[in-house]
Amino acid sequence: MLSTFKPSSAPQTQNGQPQPPSSLYPSMAGQPAQPWGQGYPSYPYAGPSAPGGQVQPYGQPYNPYSTAPSQLAPGQAPPSQLVTAPQSVRPWNPFLSQSTQSSQPSQPSQPGALQPAAQLGGGAVSGPLQQQPLGGVGSWRPYQAQTQLAPQPLESVSRDEDPVYGPLGRARGKVERALIADNEISPDLADLLAIPNNEPYAALPGGAAFKPLRVVRTTPLPDALHQELNYKHLTAKMGLFEEIERAWFTVDNKLFLWDYSDGRDFSRFDEQADTIQAVGLVKARKDVFVDDITHLLVICTSSKVSLLGLSRPSPREINLYATNLSADAPVAMISVSGTASGRIFLLGVNKDLYELEYSAESSWFFGSSTRVQLHNRSSGSFANWVPTVFTSGNREGVESFSVDATGSRLYTLHTKGEIEFFDVSGTNFISRGRYSRLRNDLISRSFAGQAPAYSGGKVVAIYPVGSHESKRACMVAITANGVRIYFQSIPFVPIDFRPPPTGTLNLSGETLYSSGTVIGVQHDTSAPTPTTTLTTVVAHCGRQASARENFENFTPPVLQEWTTTDVIPSQVWTVVELPSTNPATSGAGLRRSDGITLSSLPRQAVQDARQFLALATSGLFFLVQPRPIDILQADLELEKDTAINTVRMTFGRTQLAAMAIQIGSTFDLKQPDIASAVSTILLSAGAPVLRDGNSGKTIVYSPRHDGFATLFARLIRPIWGSKVTAPVVGGRQVLGVKEDMLLGVQGRLEGLRKYIDEHPFPRHQAEGDAKTAWDQEELSLHGLAVLLKQAIEAISFVLLLSDYKLPEIVARCEPALQGTLANLTFQGLLTSTDGREVARKLVTALIEQQIGQELGIDTLSEILQQRCGTFVQPGDVVLYKAEESMRRAESTRDSIEREDSLRESLRLFSKASGSIPVPRLQEVSKRYRTMQYTLGAVELPLRCAAEADPQDKASDFVRDGQHPSDPRKALYDARMECYSCVIEALAMFDELLDKATASGSVDSVVTKRDEAYALAIASDDELFHFYLYDWHVSRHLQEQLLEYDTPYIERYLQMTSNTVEERRDLLWKFYARREEYLLAAKALFDLATRPSPMTLNDRVYYLAQSLASAKSAANLGAEDVDFTSNLQERLDVANVQMEVARAVEVHQDMSPEDKATALGQLNQELLGLDELYQNYARPFRLYEPILLILKTADTRIDDVLEAVWRQLLREAASRAGAVPSDSMAEAITELCVRYFPSEAAPLDVLLSVVYDEGSQVVGEPGWASAALLDGGVPLRDLWEGVTSLYEEVGGDESRSTRADQFQAEEKQFYAEEAALLATKWLTERDTIPAAEVERFASAYLLRTTANADQRQMSTRDKFSAAKTAAGRY
Repeated sequence: MLSTFKPSSAPQTQNGQPQPPSSLYPSMAGQPAQPWGQGYPSYPYAGPSAPGGQVQPYGQPYNPYSTAPSQLAPGQAPPSQLVTAPQSVRPWNPFLSQSTQSSQPSQPSQPGALQPAAQLGGGAVSGPLQQQPLGGVGSWRPYQAQTQLAPQPLESVSRDEDPVYGPLGRARGKVERALIADNEISPDLADLLAIPNNEPYAALPGGAAFKPLRVVRTTPLPDALHQELNYKHLTAKMGLFEEIERAWFTVDNKLFLWDYSDGRDFSRFDEQADTIQAVGLVKARKDVFVDDITHLLVICTSSKVSLLGLSRPSPREINLYATNLSADAPVAMISVSGTASGRIFLLGVNKDLYELEYSAESSWFFGSSTRVQLHNRSSGSFANWVPTVFTSGNREGVESFSVDATGSRLYTLHTKGEIEFFDVSGTNFISRGRYSRLRNDLISRSFAGQAPAYSGGKVVAIYPVGSHESKRACMVAITANGVRIYFQSIPFVPIDFRPPPTGTLNLSGETLYSSGTVIGVQHDTSAPTPTTTLTTVVAHCGRQASARENFENFTPPVLQEWTTTDVIPSQVWTVVELPSTNPATSGAGLRRSDGITLSSLPRQAVQDARQFLALATSGLFFLVQPRPIDILQADLELEKDTAINTVRMTFGRTQLAAMAIQIGSTFDLKQPDIASAVSTILLSAGAPVLRDGNSGKTIVYSPRHDGFATLFARLIRPIWGSKVTAPVVGGRQVLGVKEDMLLGVQGRLEGLRKYIDEHPFPRHQAEGDAKTAWDQEELSLHGLAVLLKQAIEAISFVLLLSDYKLPEIVARCEPALQGTLANLTFQGLLTSTDGREVARKLVTALIEQQIGQELGIDTLSEILQQRCGTFVQPGDVVLYKAEESMRRAESTRDSIEREDSLRESLRLFSKASGSIPVPRLQEVSKRYRTMQYTLGAVELPLRCAAEADPQDKASDFVRDGQHPSDPRKALYDARMECYSCVIEALAMFDELLDKATASGSVDSVVTKRDEAYALAIASDDELFHFYLYDWHVSRHLQEQLLEYDTPYIERYLQMTSNTVEERRDLLWKFYARREEYLLAAKALFDLATRPSPMTLNDRVYYLAQSLASAKSAANLGAEDVDFTSNLQERLDVANVQMEVARAVEVHQDMSPEDKATALGQLNQELLGLDELYQNYARPFRLYEPILLILKTADTRIDDVLEAVWRQLLREAASRAGAVPSDSMAEAITELCVRYFPSEAAPLDVLLSVVYDEGSQVVGEPGWASAALLDGGVPLRDLWEGVTSLYEEVGGDESRSTRADQFQAEEKQFYAEEAALLATKWLTERDTIPAAEVERFASAYLLRTTANADQRQMSTRDKFSAAKTAAGRY
């Protein structure tokens, strides 16, 4: 070991220049870009031109393969005129399709249009693939945007749904949908390049926050290094080894390695005697070096190439080892690069490409022989030793090369501009294609700059396009003026010419391309102090997402980019990207299934912003490419409202919500502005919407919901599809995902869970479809919350298994389980019942392992409870011990041991009651019943019910109406399953008692039964009590409920007594038994007045009982006067309603249908007097009920009264087979008895109507007054009324006109009535003054003649007797 350095990481360098990390992340978007020139300075720009050299206006589609021979005359130079950016630009709509915004349709005959493959001309492609057809033109179909995201149907909770795996299944669908959506906004780069694009660059949508590259800090070079570099030496170079976090410097023969992360520490290596010409860091071959040696430091002098071994024991420490591996070099090497397998390639100053080969029979560490050779891959082995004096300084050859380390491809740029592609996989070095027309292509498209030099078209850098960017595009060449030419591998031809971002570029070879990001380096040495301009181009990653989410536009996305410039106040030597944030190094969890890396929108949830380093003479500049979430946060700090709208339009509504939730779950929300902005984003995200689909209604969830689902899916994506275990040698299984990744995923998920718990999404009140949409969203969010918690705990479980030696635990499992586990992904572990079963069996195996090692499992149980209490149900550990106790109880014959074992089993089962599944509980309860263990049969199910719903949400579910789609229904059903076990135990003891009673031996059975019921009744679970009471009612034992004195029986009776016929008498009887008569009265009143299918007779009965109870309460000093008064009034009205119903039943003129309808309504509820009058009595002409209503209401309506009394009397007089006067007298007496005195029978109306109607009926003299007297009308009132009526009748008995005769008859009628009253007066002389009787009798006797008829004579006799009596009195 030569020296020990202190620690750091980075991509390789080539002659001080960075080797290209392989990844261009394609931007996704569904909207066209801003018109060319908008937001940029107008500058001369040569658009794509036709083969003839004519300049094509920018914006016309062009063929990237159109390299037809120039149509210029021999010797004629291509035209030099340039086309400037358009002066007038139409308004930009970022979401219209390309075809919509195109100013004119593309025609095949237009300059730059797609040309046949044959027009490429000869010599365009050479090498083994030269004869293959140019698939990019004829067979390559442009990318068509499609989506697998079908409309989402409405969801429901089935009756038998698992309370855990039902929601998990729904949540799994949401996660899968979000993962697919992220895949679809992360297309292959070649697909993007295939779409015609007349607006490749877009103006930044916002201010400084949207700047795609930021210089975040600068670290100056150490003073000691400055001193070394300031000496006057012949050779000094610098570069970056980002893989080991070191910057390197060479000064003559000295090599310095600077730990730029520390900023001060650097080490020196000067054991090399010759001047160092180049330095490179490459991967070490695994078959030659020990595992500690991961890299080789390649040091090149003018005559030798030497290798040093390098290891990194810790991030801040490196060790160098002398390998004694070196090879003589025919020329000085100026550039070094290597492949992932350890092959080393070098570029000589003679422009030849070399490969350094080294091998060993075994490890060099043990003294084995080694072989080192340097092969010339350009000119053959003979050229290795041709002295440089014989080679021309202007010799043609390789100007630079680039290695795709992971793709085993090497690309060379030749001095004439040709580019060649080599296959370097394994031991190959095979040319797969050579493109020689690039210069002509650039000139024909006016991309080469001014004639005749065309210096702008000189290729200054070539970089591989990694397989994580595209499966077809393989390489990009960058010219001095900023044009990018993308190549495909088969055949090796250009597929797109990307115009420069500005027209004033003059880039150098230090320009970087890395995973879609271009950082152009342009030196300015004209100023006194050299400066460097960095022109950055990054993909606009939000185009497709924003079009989809804001406008539901799924048109094919184009590649549109943002650009910015920065000035570095010194000369930049190299620019590299740090591997830790490079998309090229992203794991499988951040890639599509075909290996394409996800765009920055999905990656930002789990990966930091991309970081770059620029090494300059003044120091090291740290550059950051902000993620969309960084843009959002920075913009929020500047201007909240504008930032929210801008980011929503730039990236999409769902992406904005996802970023807001991520900010809330990962950043400190103590900043009030940020917290307020996050809240504003989520509250204004929008509402879910129902839509009509082909197969029914579908739902579009709110952006807030989709943002949550999207972020959740992104956080869990790194492990979602990964296997839980991985096989190793010997058939063992180890952890399939690294622990640090699991911990990272878990930490981010925990942050999300904490944020959601502390900031729950508010519930919305709505009606109709809007309510259904919100219910659906709440159901979905519940499932996602369950899955989130499940994921956190599942990771804890897997890590716990790893701590307890996972391979040994798996080895204890049966082969079938091992096979299932070997194929089980984290998705299956989290969301499938198979995963649950595997977890349970792994816990069992873990327990057996602990028991086998004679270790206690209490600690293990506590750990499981703390880390993953709901995932694996750590009570399984305790269940294992409980089962042992249960079996011991079943097998022993010793009663004491049996009782002890049962008690211990119950203790353990109770401890794990939260993890006992219902089928297991049913099985254990059955075994307890078999052994007649009362305590276990009753208490264990009750404990399980309590643990299944610790927050008592099932009771809320019952109180809220038991909606079938309510997620709390699952908790309710689970508790009902537990209660059924208790009921089965009680039923069993009842049955045993019945059998014992029949046999005559009941003592022990009664004790067991009473104990079981006592345990059940002693429960404090209200829902169970209701279940128990329902069970009694179902067996027609509801009267037994009155014997229970529990805190819950009263509430149960209050809730159920009024709705079920068998139970409606229970509540008031319950109160009456306890002599709480006022409560009984109120219960009876509620029973009578509540709408229900009860007859009117029953209602009146309950009112009467209520009144009796109220009076009993008054006797006990608990009177409620107002209640009793109201009750009496309601009873009176109810009696009226009864009369109305009876009248309807006997009504002669109503049809059966009308009767049934009216009676149904009258029986349905108690009505008021006004309703009875207006809706029944008056329209149906129910005369007596009308009188009763008026009497009860104490209301007088004269016209109604007169009409009703007349009608009743006439109906009586017209009864068939009866003497009219007798029938009418009977009716008068009955009606007066019922309604006099009251407003239903006022005396003036009554007497007027009765005597008027009576005068028209022939009867015994005085019959009407007799009927009135029998009806209770006072004698004096009748005397005054009759005498008044007598006096009011006019007429002259001496005249013989018809009218006079009628009046005379009427007068005689009243006289007869008065005579009857006078006769009555003889026995009741105190009621009428004698003088009045004498006066009236005298007047009558004077008016009548002696020759009167018999009736008149009878009347005269009565008055005479009365007059005589009055005179004596």
